[in-house]
Amino acid sequence: MLKKTRNLKLAALCGLCGVIFLFACENVQAVKLGYTIEKLRRDIKDLESANTYLNKEIRISLSPEKLENAASKLARSVGTGENVLVSVASEAVKMRMGFTAACRRPLRSRCGCRS
Repeated sequence: MLKKTRNLKLAALCGLCGVIFLFACENVQAVKLGYTIEKLRRDIKDLESANTYLNKEIRISLSPEKLENAASKLARSVGTGENVLVSVASEAVKMRMGFTAACRRPLRSRCGCRS
């Protein structure tokens, strides 16, 4: 009878230790997940601030004054074709596309020439 009680107490103690161990493991996992979530939130904030900064840079670089300045600098460096560059810059402003995207379009469509 004593041996049976001792085995029962030992089993109950092992069961209790197992439950405590599982509880501790779940708490550790919850803490790890919390740290991971906070790291991801910081990353999201960093990426959003970088995105905001880059959007501001895009707006600044696509402003009409900036495009006209760039077109005139290019025209001065090339020497000829100033009217083409200025028309490309003004077309880029009208179409709200970048200067380089407007330059990639065929010349005939920019100057209104027909072939």
